[in-house]
Amino acid sequence: MNKHYFALICIALLVGCTTTSNVGPQYQSNSGYPLTQNMEPFDVSIVVFNPGLSDQKSYGEDGVWPELRRAESMYMAVQLRDILAKSQAYGAVRVTPDSYSSSDIYINATILKSNGEKVSIGVQATDSSGQNWISKKYSHTVKPIAFNNPRNKDANGDLQIDPYKEIYLKINSDILKYMNRRVKPGQADMINTITDIRFAQNFAPNAFSDILTKRTVNKAGASYSRYGLNGKPDALDPMMKRIKNIQLRDQMFIDTMQVHYDGFSSDMTSSYKVWQEQSFGEAVAARAASSAAFWQGVGAVIVVAATVAAAGDCDSAACARNTGAVGGVVAGDILRKSFKNSAEAKVHRDALNEIAASIDGSLSPSVIEMEDTTVTLTGTVAEQSSQWRSILQNIYNAEAEQTKLIL
Repeated sequence: MNKHYFALICIALLVGCTTTSNVGPQYQSNSGYPLTQNMEPFDVSIVVFNPGLSDQKSYGEDGVWPELRRAESMYMAVQLRDILAKSQAYGAVRVTPDSYSSSDIYINATILKSNGEKVSIGVQATDSSGQNWISKKYSHTVKPIAFNNPRNKDANGDLQIDPYKEIYLKINSDILKYMNRRVKPGQADMINTITDIRFAQNFAPNAFSDILTKRTVNKAGASYSRYGLNGKPDALDPMMKRIKNIQLRDQMFIDTMQVHYDGFSSDMTSSYKVWQEQSFGEAVAARAASSAAFWQGVGAVIVVAATVAAAGDCDSAACARNTGAVGGVVAGDILRKSFKNSAEAKVHRDALNEIAASIDGSLSPSVIEMEDTTVTLTGTVAEQSSQWRSILQNIYNAEAEQTKLIL
């Protein structure tokens, strides 16, 4: 495909970008149940992926572009979430900025490789007791038919499937295998209880210290914590009632975060799939010819993907259009110029980084309705999360003090 024609297609995709997203009820609760009987469905937190950039020595090395990888780290987490939710084998499945939220299963992943043709992800899944379920590298090679089959495209020739879908299915399959073969109903109840107590200890560190034990395990040069139960709290315990109330509010906040993640993913999807399709063919050609010229041409698409992500954080259609227009100009410029000249390369890198930086920019304010008040959070995802934790701590302290006065 002619590079200039390809650029026009990418820029056209930006014109219609919006910030709307659809959040189905499956992210709050699922009607499905694990195959193991008599088990309460496990809630799952998928932490935004680590982009895996720490070992990169130069910009664009091995086709790794920081802004695209950072965008992928959120995009891939959303795709994995959707696969897990669709299986209806869990309770609530959510993307989270960190491991703070209350969940029975935590999934942490690092992107090791992603060039359209080959994708590798390092995945660790653990339950709230600290028991490791999965610690594995997943790899998948995309087949040409994924892009060549007309059935995989719409009337406009746009790719309608996710070429990386298989790797998310593999991860889900391994989690289900572990859960159904290794986790018995009694163990499931223990995990659920540990989840509640560990969440309680975020607010009152000494809560239930006589029931929950913690030990440090050293294995293969790594240290991690394991938790066990000596008993089970009374369901009528006043502290447990307060904690359950706090948990529900925290889950409500994490649900509002799904709107941000879904909006980002939706706005990025079209351009990202264009990038996957183009980079697939060029990755094959580049490998055969041992040529790095491909990465110069694909740089424009990376700008498009980052621009769409930036537009996803806009709170108005005008903002999205303006962001898309700027990204289109930068994309066209990169197609016309080479990265060979160091001065020009710096200009392009700065432009790319400026656009990508908006991914971590301020979100629209999050407004959360409570029984007797309305809470408004502002700033980035990290800042809003920090504000929310402070609010939860204040709620807990106030309710604990009220309980003392009653007694």
